[in-house]
Amino acid sequence: MRCLVGIDDTDSSRGYCTTYLAYRITTDLVPLVKVLPYPRLVRLNPNVPFKTRGNAAICLPLETSDPERAFRLLASKVAELSDVEGGANTGMVFLEDLSLKELFRPVYLDALSGIVNPNRVRRVLSDHRVKSFELGNGMGLVGAASALAFDESYDHTYELIAYRRKEFWGTKRLIDSASVKEMEIRTWPHTLNNYDHQKRKVLIAPHGPDPVLLGIRGDSPAAVLEAFRLVSFEERQLGHMIYLSNQHTDAHVEKPLDWKVYSSGWAEGKVSSPKVGPGGHVYFELDLAGKKHNCAVYEPTGDLRRVAKLLRDGDAVRVYGGVRRPTSKHLKVINVEKIQVLSVSKGPPRTLARGVYISSPRANRHLTKPFARYGYQTQEQESTEVSGWLGRPSIETPALA
Repeated sequence: MRCLVGIDDTDSSRGYCTTYLAYRITTDLVPLVKVLPYPRLVRLNPNVPFKTRGNAAICLPLETSDPERAFRLLASKVAELSDVEGGANTGMVFLEDLSLKELFRPVYLDALSGIVNPNRVRRVLSDHRVKSFELGNGMGLVGAASALAFDESYDHTYELIAYRRKEFWGTKRLIDSASVKEMEIRTWPHTLNNYDHQKRKVLIAPHGPDPVLLGIRGDSPAAVLEAFRLVSFEERQLGHMIYLSNQHTDAHVEKPLDWKVYSSGWAEGKVSSPKVGPGGHVYFELDLAGKKHNCAVYEPTGDLRRVAKLLRDGDAVRVYGGVRRPTSKHLKVINVEKIQVLSVSKGPPRTLARGVYISSPRANRHLTKPFARYGYQTQEQESTEVSGWLGRPSIETPALA
């Protein structure tokens, strides 16, 4: 019997990772639970305050001969690998009737750009008798339910995530930067954001105590697997798994901003009073039919900040980003992730032209669409399975050259 299980909010700043839990379910619960390719890695609104790192949930398509026992085993594994003491508020949704998946599409679309109350999800689950499991305050039910609704019918990419053995958790990841740079050259544009050529930094590895060794993103399972085989690192990995994902699709900024705190989206208007402030950040007002909204482009955004410094009064722009909560020191402001210059005001010549401008790759959010994907969308009925999409612990890792 085919089922879907969505899971979210299992990790904390101290460690763990929801994708690591997905990997452990895939390798540990066979033969009762057989996870099918491809598990889904679903990013949601990056501007919510209650997230550990990238606000990601997962959905596992699976087959089982005993759904009742599978649910109990899954709940037990989720409880084992959730850091509730560290602040995780875990949610899991187990869907046996796949025709109910459409119920969660509105939840997914709202969770991409706003905040969804978990009680809204609980009502849907209760009304349709869908099994669920929660720990802490259960906020993770929102991501778990949202992840059920994402599939190949949306624009998507893929990510191969390699995991560390427990003895390496918390230690420095020793990845050969030259091999990553070479991999980028050989696989671009079919892989994305691997190496920062401005700062000469590897972008595929996190820096925290979590179990992730590295992640390589690209436009197909074959591309990310080929790229992975070109990277050298100095530790024996646990294994790897390829995910289907909504990363790098701009899914969170497709709708106009509703101006609620923590919401994501876009707004069009005229630039007013641009200036460079402390720290090199650029600030300006966006005039929408006489109503002005504060915008900020921060120094770490690199290329985007350099473009923002060229803005002048009267330029017509569409800005994409999220609404930051006002504080005693700061006004409500749009944290800008992307600028589309619609028209340039008259005045002395400058290098600014009409077009779309985004941050440097090192400052991209997980959902930000890089230039390599502009004019391109991936939508298909069913993904093609590649051999090697799941690397089990017995798989040897590449050696350093």
